[in-house]
Parts: sequence; structure tokens; C-alpha cells
Amino acid sequence: MISSVEMVLWAIHHATTLLFGVFASAALCGIEINRRHALELVGVGAATGAAFSIANVVGGELFARQVYPLVVHLPLTVYLCARYHLSPLLATLGVTSAYLSCQFSNWMGIAAFAATDSQIAYYLARIATTLGVFAVLLHWAGDIGPRLAIKSPTELGILLILPLVYYIFDYATNVYTTLFHSGSVVTVEFLAFALCAFYLMFLAVYLREYEEKETAERERWMLETRDSAAIKELEAWRQSGRELSVLRHDMRHFLRGLATLIEEGHTDEALKRIDELCEAGDRTAVRRFCANETVNIALSSFNSDINRNGITANLRAAVPETIHVGDADLFSVLSNALENAITAASAAPQGKRFVDFDLRFEDGQLLLLVSNTFDRAPRMVDGMPVTRHAGHGFGTKSIKLAVERMNGNCQFRINGDRFELRAVM
Repeated sequence: MISSVEMVLWAIHHATTLLFGVFASAALCGIEINRRHALELVGVGAATGAAFSIANVVGGELFARQVYPLVVHLPLTVYLCARYHLSPLLATLGVTSAYLSCQFSNWMGIAAFAATDSQIAYYLARIATTLGVFAVLLHWAGDIGPRLAIKSPTELGILLILPLVYYIFDYATNVYTTLFHSGSVVTVEFLAFALCAFYLMFLAVYLREYEEKETAERERWMLETRDSAAIKELEAWRQSGRELSVLRHDMRHFLRGLATLIEEGHTDEALKRIDELCEAGDRTAVRRFCANETVNIALSSFNSDINRNGITANLRAAVPETIHVGDADLFSVLSNALENAITAASAAPQGKRFVDFDLRFEDGQLLLLVSNTFDRAPRMVDGMPVTRHAGHGFGTKSIKLAVERMNGNCQFRINGDRFELRAVM
């Protein structure tokens, strides 16, 4: 005969296990367990618990265990998908992982029963372990749940293999049949086989994800390096401008020095100093395209490259002195755009090397259009040009990153014999 104490403990054990499964499933799916959600989950637990109790009364404990997936797990999975708009993969992963976590209390109960031969000890051990694992898992799931929620279907499928295989194996060999207790070598060794297969698939996915993360980190470092170089170049040009101002200020003293050298017959030294002055003036010359200093510096810095490569360039800018975007990001966009355009146009045949640059400020926005000829059209993937050479291709990514930092958008496309960049900033 089952004592009343055992009946009470049996009911508490099933209630705590059921609530553990409901809350753990939701938490592992990335659902925040706040007051409202907790009340809803308790309601789900009460409804499924009532269905389990009815099954137990109608068909007995074995029947209730056999229909448990239909009266508890399936409704819980459907609820998670419908209420929180989860994918079936994620909801199934949450439910089967919570089921797998119940094996902590199962083993502790079996160990307590083996040591004491007491059903009361079995239930007490299971209840205590369920509560302990519940507290730990909820805290842990608060960190891991949101990460699982953003995984791709492929990754979720890989992660689902182990808990799903165990779920099916446990019900097939321990609930619907007695194969697990028969001592069959095939049955006992199946879990080791499934664990090995899961490990190998998980390893493949993990290594792929790790390599993609390393690539993304490397590209991010390269983009930051390019932006840092753009800032340094901008400052260098500004320093040149300051040096030119000083040079102009000291021109009177310089001319007096030249006059003295000429009067004393040191014409060679005077000519040398004049040449040095001309070189310094050439280095610090900044052509005025518009009222904005940053735009002028960016465009002027590529004059020599344009002339050296025999490119016909039409550079137009109409930008006020003060605008809403940062100098560093603007300089990064303009310098990378011009560098890419000049590099591509330089590879085109002589006489077909053209670069058109148009930057204007309209309705509170910067509108940029850069087009250039090329030798071979770049390959486009997801709207971005893909380089055929290793170590290149960071210019367009740097442009996209800088434009996004300015809350703008950009578009790369091939238009006839021209490659075009259009950006709104």
C-alpha cells in the first residue's frame, strides 16, 4: 500500500517537475521570466498538469507517462511558438533540453532509493534536486537563452540533435518498451553512438563559426585601421595648412633674406631657397572646391594620383563650411571612394580613364555620387563589390561602415561601363 505521505510527495514531485520543465523551456528559448510571463507559464503548467492528472485517473500511471508528450510537451511547444513567435526548432530545443535536465533529479532519486530502499527518500531527493537545478538553470538560461534565440536554423538543428535523440531514446526504451532494462548491448551502446555523432557535428559547426568570427574580427580591425589612417591623414593636411599660413606670415622675412643673399653674390643659395619654398608651397596647396575644409582636403589630396595616372576627373562639390556629420567619417568616405575610383580607372585603357565626383548638400543631407570606368567589372555579392585579390576590398566596407555611423545609406552598382557609388548622409 502507498502511504499518504508518499502520495503527497508523489504529487509534489510531479508538480515541481512539470513547472521546472515549463519555466526551463521558456528560459532556454530566451524568454524573460518577468511577473507577467511567470503567471502565464504557471497557467500553462496548471492546464497541462490537469490533463496529465486526468490521464492518470483514466488509464493509470503508465498510461499517463505514455501520453505525457501529447498532453504536456506538445501543448507547451505550440504555446511557446504561438505566444512568443518562436521557431519550431527553437521551441523544440527548449522543451527537449529541459526534459534532458530532468535527468539530474532522476539520477539523484535513483541513488537515494538504492541507498535507503525508501520511496519517500526517492521523492525527497528528486524534489530537492529539481528545486536546486531549477534555480541554477534559470540563472544560467538568462545568459544562454538570448544567445540561442539568435542562432541560425542550422545551428539550432545541430544543438537539437542530442536532447532530441535522448528524448526519443528514453521514451522508446524506457516508457513505451522495456528495452533499456533488458540489457541489450545495442540499446545500451546507442547513446554512446548518438553522443559521438553529436560531438562531431557540433565540432564542425563550432569551428566554422569560430573561423567566421575570426574573419569578422580581422575585417573590423582592418576597417578601424583605415579609419585611423584617414584621421591621421586629415590632421596631416591640416598641419600642412597651418605651416602654409606660417610660411605666408614669414614671407617678408624670407624675401629680405633672399635680397641679402643676392646682394652678397650668393645666387646659388638664393635659388636653392626659392626652390625649397616652391616645393613647400606645392605640398601645402589645398584647392578650394567648396566652403568645407574637410571636403577640400580630401579632394586635393588625390590631385597628384589623378594626374599621374592620366585620369580625366570631374570633381564637383557644393558643401557649406559647417555640416551635421563628423570630419573623420566624412573624410573616410570621400578618401576611400576616390581611392577606389582612381584605382579602378587606372586599370582602364588609355583614353577611357574617367572619374566623376559630385558632392552636394541639399535639404539637410549630403548627397554623394562617384562614378568611374574600369578594366573588368567587379563581381557583386549582396550589393557589395567583391575583390578578386586577397588583402583588398576593405575600402567599400569602410565606406559602408562610416556611412552607417552617420545614419545614412549607400549603394554600389554597375551602370553600363561605369561603377557607381551613391550615398546619402
